[in-house]
Amino acid sequence: MRVLITGSSGFVGKALMARLVSTGHEVRGFSRRAAPDTLQGDLLNPASLREALAGFQPEVIYNLAAETDLKGAPKGGYAVNIEGVRNLLDAVAEAPSVSRVIWMSSQLVNRPGRTPKTDTDYDPEGGYGASKVEGEKLVRADEGAGRTWVIVRSTTIWGPGMSEHYLGVLRLIRRGVYFHVGRKPRLKSYSYIETLASQLEALGVAPAETVHGRTFYLADSPPIDLRAWSDSFAARFGRRIAALPEPVARALGLIGDGMAMIGLRAPLTSKRLSNMMAEYVYDTAPIDSIAGLPVVSMEEGVRRTADWLEARDGTVAKKGEGSA
Repeated sequence: MRVLITGSSGFVGKALMARLVSTGHEVRGFSRRAAPDTLQGDLLNPASLREALAGFQPEVIYNLAAETDLKGAPKGGYAVNIEGVRNLLDAVAEAPSVSRVIWMSSQLVNRPGRTPKTDTDYDPEGGYGASKVEGEKLVRADEGAGRTWVIVRSTTIWGPGMSEHYLGVLRLIRRGVYFHVGRKPRLKSYSYIETLASQLEALGVAPAETVHGRTFYLADSPPIDLRAWSDSFAARFGRRIAALPEPVARALGLIGDGMAMIGLRAPLTSKRLSNMMAEYVYDTAPIDSIAGLPVVSMEEGVRRTADWLEARDGTVAKKGEGSA
């Protein structure tokens, strides 16, 4: 198939491009950044969108472009997540080559730990989650611009190439300053990057009647136990993780809240602790029926990610040695 991927310069976009190229598809990215096999443009620039669709004539589009708040308040106020979706819907409606669009949303259209009753049962987390709700509503209201449409909700995505926001946890484990809270398992629906890319590919090639108008949570199956996942990383780094009683962890979170209020960097806050303790498990049976079960085990994913992080940080350190 002929595929266009918006947001192709991001973590997921790069992985999906590599996956689709390796399985024989004709692929182009669409990004504000110049890169090989990438058409430069912006979802907020309708003319650049129309030009890309008319010139490349894709059959399938993956809309992965998004503005997040992982690095602080978004510069564009989440415009890409709302106005960008509207612009792409308009462009697709005028592009006869396009038969299917996969729209990337987020689990944060609902607060972590809350299980929605229906696909349109929303209770978003923060401004980012709210913007993704608006994007989903636009797609549903416009019926995907008359094309086969699929909404996918991503969860926490990990693996080689993962963002600095999440790498901080792995570095804490490597330094020996990460801890468990209590002793019970905490199950989470995380996504290993190669699994996610294969699931996205499957949604692009599956018969239209099996995916049209549906919403899928993309995550590993079965969900990971956060204790086992972090213990596996600790073992790769030659560390062991201690467990703190929950009352002690909550007290440290309150201390961190106070530090944050006066502008100090806090290793733990109440919000961060809440995120650590929240369990979220989504039903992956629908995507498993389309894409099959993941082929990379948690243990193998941990090994690949730990090796990549060690090589990456080692390279960065060596570069720094020569600077004045």
